[in-house]
Order: sequence, then structure tokens, then C-alpha cells
Amino acid sequence: MRENKRALRGVKPLCAVIAALLLSACSLDYGEQVNASAQVPELTFRNSTYSRYQDGKLSVRLEADTLEQYKGTQGSFAGNAHFLTWSDSGELETEGTCALLGINSSTEIYTMFSNILLKNYKQNMEIKAQNLKWNGKTEQLTSGKTDTVFLHRDNMELYGTGFSASGVSQTFSFDAPVSGTIETASDTEQNQQDED
Repeated sequence: MRENKRALRGVKPLCAVIAALLLSACSLDYGEQVNASAQVPELTFRNSTYSRYQDGKLSVRLEADTLEQYKGTQGSFAGNAHFLTWSDSGELETEGTCALLGINSSTEIYTMFSNILLKNYKQNMEIKAQNLKWNGKTEQLTSGKTDTVFLHRDNMELYGTGFSASGVSQTFSFDAPVSGTIETASDTEQNQQDED
């Protein structure tokens, strides 16, 4: 019993020192206010479909497992998004999917994350990536400098980093060296002769 009391005498001061250190390291700043409404969505929709019409014609359709709208901002987020866009003449132009889509309608900036697949039917182009940003005002699609983007167009498959594409000039480029394959007419003829 005496040994237990001696052991406890040594523990009590140690606990007091640890508690003092922990309490002195914590400080509360009551002047700093957290805007909870910016962190919690104002509206949440599940299994939703959003459609936008221009001049009576369907121009955009977005389907998502989750669609969140945040108060005081123009920001929305769509989880497991599938979207389609149509031209003024009613032709399907673009189709895409991604795990998360960030939408800022005031700046027209759209950010896509994780398992992105974009198909542009007008240019017969398919893009696969993990991170992409579309600027609706400048019509520029860009990736991060070090993000790998896979592009398939007609007889060409390329991949590289530092990808950018212009909807205005209908061109694309990579900042770094690219790898891939291009199938030429002679390759196609050789493949057909091999099959015969």
C-alpha cells in the first residue's frame, strides 16, 4: 500500500505539468468568426437533373448523384456528374463524366476532378484526365502542369502533361513532351493485307 502511495505522489505532479503545458498551448480567438453557411450547403439535391435552355432550346443538361448549392456564393458542386451540351442548332456537342464537378456560374469556371471522360463529337475527340478546368468566358480547357492527360482523336492517341485546348481556335497543345501512337494510311493498308 505504501509503495502505491509513493508511486501516485510522483504521477500527480507529472499530470499537473502535462495539463499546464496543454492548456498554455491552447488559445481561443473570439474575434475570429467562422461562417458556417459557407461550409454547409444551403441546398442539397440527390439523384437530380438540371437543364438549361437558351432561346427555347436545350443547351445544357447535368445529371448528378448529389448536387449542392452554397449560400452567398455562385458555387455549386455535383458528385458523380454526367453532363451534355448542345449547339445553337440543337446538335449534341459535348458529353462528359467526372467524380466531382465544381461550378461557379458567375465566373464561368468549371473544375472537374477524378475519372474525367470528355467526348467532343464535333471534333471527334476524347479526353481522359484526373483534373481539368474549363473557362467558359475564354473557352479554354486546361490541366495542371504535372497532370497527365490522355487524348484520342481519329487515328491518334497521345498522352502528356501541361495540356490545354482552345474552343475558339479548335486547337490543343501539351507543355511537355508527349507519347503516343498515330496510325497512318500505310499502317491501315498493312493491317488490312495482314487480315487477308
